[in-house]
Amino acid sequence: MKKLSFILVWSIYAFSVGFAQNTQFSIVNVGNRMIVNSDKPVEQKEIGVAVMEFMYDYSYLCDTADVASAVTDRMILQVGHGLSKFSSYRAMQIDSLLRTSTADQIKADPARYVGGETFSVYKNYPSGKFTTIDKIATDWFLVEEPVPTQEWTMSDETKEILGYKCRKATCDFRGRKYTAYFTDEIPVADGPWKFGGLPGFIMQVTDAAHHYLFVCVGIRSDANRPITMPEVPFNRTSRVKFYQTKYKYDCNPAAYLEAVSGIKVTITTPDGQPRTDLTASNRPTYEYIETDWRNY
Repeated sequence: MKKLSFILVWSIYAFSVGFAQNTQFSIVNVGNRMIVNSDKPVEQKEIGVAVMEFMYDYSYLCDTADVASAVTDRMILQVGHGLSKFSSYRAMQIDSLLRTSTADQIKADPARYVGGETFSVYKNYPSGKFTTIDKIATDWFLVEEPVPTQEWTMSDETKEILGYKCRKATCDFRGRKYTAYFTDEIPVADGPWKFGGLPGFIMQVTDAAHHYLFVCVGIRSDANRPITMPEVPFNRTSRVKFYQTKYKYDCNPAAYLEAVSGIKVTITTPDGQPRTDLTASNRPTYEYIETDWRNY
């Protein structure tokens, strides 16, 4: 069978013919990462209701040798009865915007409909486990794992964050050394991403190398927003296998797209010039937040 040609026009944003009929994909350059977004909203199922919400600024380096390469996304931790969800607030806003916009509106201003981290972390969903979902190109992945153990060492050192007195704690977790600040003045034992296990709420976490930073910037104590999960066909996999797949994609997005779709991928600039640098294999200039996957 003759292969079809899938031409990606590379810029800050661009639209191209997608894999599925009548579906377009936006190709976005975030730091050194290539993110593929659909122009259609993802159907969601409600799994709970948030009673409190915490806003975080999540920052990480796209190039570990360049502190100026930091990218920041606004994240939201939704805490409900017996479960919580940590995800991109920007992505949540884009999903809502897609539901109320026409195809012509999206095509006229595609920059409004892209951005935001693709991962979400669900704690105690299902009961007694963590579930992480993420996208690689157009594919959705789901990793379910037991609640991870974090052995914190407490310190008497304190600092104030958003008016709350916070105590310092440190731990080693999946290849990185972390410093966290938590408060017992908030009646929630939770924190950003996969962090938890402290006698209070985690307001800030950073790794020793300052490659990753989570800091709470806002609290809503009277939330009533649904906690949702995408209703999509998930590729269920292990944590290590997910990172192995993600690494292949980040090294050569075009080759990954060709392998999973059977479609010939050509990447060009908006004026039609080929981008051979994006079809060549290149190792990422950053490291994932969990580095221990390389040990398996």
